[in-house]
Amino acid sequence: MALQTPHKGILPCCNCLVVVPQDKVVSVESFGSFLKVLEPGLSFAGLDICGACINLNAISTRVDQIICRVPTKTRDNVFVQAEVAVQLSVMPDRIQDAVYKLTNVQEQLESYAAEVVRSLLPTLTLDEAFEKKEEISGSIKETLGGHMQEYGWQIHNALVTDLKVNPDVMRSMNEINRQKRLRDASVMAAEADKIRTVKQAEGEADAAQLAGEGIARQRGAIITGLRQAIGEAQGETITTEDITTLLLTTQYFETLKDIGSRPTSKTYFLPKGDPNDPEYQTQSGLLQGTVGLEHMMNGARGGGGGGYRGPAQQSMGAPSPPRSSPSPAGRSQYLPPSLPEPSYSPPPSRPQQRPPPQQQRVTLQVQVPPGARPGQVLQIQAPDGRVAQVQIPPGTEPGQVLQVQI
Repeated sequence: MALQTPHKGILPCCNCLVVVPQDKVVSVESFGSFLKVLEPGLSFAGLDICGACINLNAISTRVDQIICRVPTKTRDNVFVQAEVAVQLSVMPDRIQDAVYKLTNVQEQLESYAAEVVRSLLPTLTLDEAFEKKEEISGSIKETLGGHMQEYGWQIHNALVTDLKVNPDVMRSMNEINRQKRLRDASVMAAEADKIRTVKQAEGEADAAQLAGEGIARQRGAIITGLRQAIGEAQGETITTEDITTLLLTTQYFETLKDIGSRPTSKTYFLPKGDPNDPEYQTQSGLLQGTVGLEHMMNGARGGGGGGYRGPAQQSMGAPSPPRSSPSPAGRSQYLPPSLPEPSYSPPPSRPQQRPPPQQQRVTLQVQVPPGARPGQVLQIQAPDGRVAQVQIPPGTEPGQVLQVQI
């Protein structure tokens, strides 16, 4: 936009009377010499004949904006183009300086702005240049304000509106930022997995600790109950060895119960001890009956055909464990019995079939017919009617006799 334009009076062929718009002021020249400044409104400029005596120049009082584009490079050798928007207006008390001291205001502003930008940006990296736009704008405004005030112009603001970078450089910077974000995301995901794993391990450790404490309290209650029950029944104090034996027996039965309660488990009773011992017979029968009942109940619930095989199907001639020797206190020391081994009945034998009679091998003499070539297949027939195919071996000539065994 032109800041200064010629102006004319309202009378034809005369500049005596002048109408000045609200957003402008007019400088009056009489015979080429500055005479006065006309404010907005109707004013008398002076005597004039056909515009030879009075010349008028109008200048805007509005705040104008000039865009200055300055190419330069940063400290990290990246070439950029800085766009600086300078907002300025004429000073009301220095209209004469604004009109007559500068020929081209825009070029003067671009020179001052380029001087400031080229002195600041080479000391900054590209990232710092984007971060310190306000500092660059303040430096430009301060420098331009001091210089342009001498020419009657007031600088209101100098804004660095853009820093244009080569598209390849912009793509590289975006890729760097993207990789950085991906790395941060990977680190955060790994930290989350680590925290999850640690918390899971801590939870499992706490659960195992609580389970162990529960088992310990359970075993303590069992030992206390057994001690009180047996001691009150027999009227004597039982030893730690007896309590340990009872506890191991209880754990043994619990283990058998857990194993037999699974639908895919199989139970084998292995005899051990004297079969004529009443204590052993009672214990073995109780164990077999308990496990058999659980198998029957599981089979009825699951609809499977797997039933319990009782003692009638077990082997009766298996060895039995020896009877336990009495303890020093006069009580029998109980050992966990083993289960008897189930009997095995072989499947019924099938009638054996006689193999078909084998034919005797016969040696024949075969003469190679004329025109036959090695590798060719000949069909021969034995005296007993058997037919066979013979391939002529390499190196055999027509008329040669071969011995073939079929």
